[in-house]
Amino acid sequence: MPAIKGIIFDCFGVLLADVLKTRIDGLALTDPAKAEQLRDIVRASNRGMLLRDEAAHQMAEILGIHYAEILNAADTGEVKNQELIAFIKTLHPQYKVALLSNVRGRFRLEERFDEGELDSIFDTVVASGDVGFIKPEPQIYELAARELGLAPADCVMIDDVLEFCDGAAATGMRTIQFHSNQQAITDLTVLLAEQKIDKQR
Repeated sequence: MPAIKGIIFDCFGVLLADVLKTRIDGLALTDPAKAEQLRDIVRASNRGMLLRDEAAHQMAEILGIHYAEILNAADTGEVKNQELIAFIKTLHPQYKVALLSNVRGRFRLEERFDEGELDSIFDTVVASGDVGFIKPEPQIYELAARELGLAPADCVMIDDVLEFCDGAAATGMRTIQFHSNQQAITDLTVLLAEQKIDKQR
């Protein structure tokens, strides 16, 4: 198995709290059809096919609330995962690091981070709305690896969504499903340590 040279992180639910996903997951327990309608809107937005206000209006109509509530939740309900960000910085210069997100465009990520912060943390940032593919489509993982100058088999993907981990695995990437900082950091540290042991044999 090729050595890991690149580590790719998801954004929402990993680097940022994902308020909308939490809300949709909760709704799926009582109204799966309505939850799937919301997911379709999110997918369209992530492909760059809907403007932010359009997506918010459509979701608000389904939920029976004012669209400003959706926008406010997105703007105020996200918190940066400072512990994980600090850990990611320690991976340089030994590994290449990427951010791969289903989001309408890189500009939506930059709105959530300080000026220049993304470029200081990551070697490349891939936003689905900018490239026309979304996770779990294989093309977006292959593109992220290529942006790092690597093959998918050289990379590990860290994502909180199992479906997106499975999509990465289908391209040859190793994967870690994110549940908590401690779990993900431990799993990655063990994986990288095992790789070093294998190299020494």
